[in-house]
Amino acid sequence: MGTAVWIAAMAIAGFVLLVTTLSALAPTRVEYTETIVVDAAVSDVYDDIRLQDRLMRWSAWPRETQSTCAVDTGGAVDGRDGAVGARTVFFSKGKRIGHQEIVALQNSAEVAMTLVGPGPPHRPSMRFALTPDGPARTRVDLHFVNALPRPFNAIWRFAGLSAWTRRMHRKDLEGLKRFSEPPHRDADGNAVGRPPRATNPYEVPMPAA
Repeated sequence: MGTAVWIAAMAIAGFVLLVTTLSALAPTRVEYTETIVVDAAVSDVYDDIRLQDRLMRWSAWPRETQSTCAVDTGGAVDGRDGAVGARTVFFSKGKRIGHQEIVALQNSAEVAMTLVGPGPPHRPSMRFALTPDGPARTRVDLHFVNALPRPFNAIWRFAGLSAWTRRMHRKDLEGLKRFSEPPHRDADGNAVGRPPRATNPYEVPMPAA
């Protein structure tokens, strides 16, 4: 075996050993809860989350990831936005990169979603639990869970993606608060009113199948 081949083989073996070790140390399940209090009625906050047209106006993800979104109601149980099966579809440079889908609803109490995107074979989910705190005040608990198979768990953890995702969810809750409270500002800080009157710069028409 030549020296160059031997060095390459040792480097590969070392990399495999490193990933295996890190995978053993990193958790395969990421789970956390973030909370915010919104000065708005629980029914309004519920609509701002379940209606995907509204959600993509306050969510931090399109702005931070330089992506665009489209509302897909083709799989919704009643064919309308805000119902189980409705989706926000994400695009990067015109290419579809994933979606989030409403999988469960409890009227003015809970919105649960799953997310599908690029990367390792994982299926993160998040659940918004809403608790009224008076006639015009709502506690929002965002529960996030993600299960990552080995060795992808090591890459996810040590690349800082878990921490980045959590920061994004904190920004999401801050965006929800600004959107649900007067004067109802979008992710760009523009007052859009209720229901939103301004055009969402991040929304595009859903492409034909």
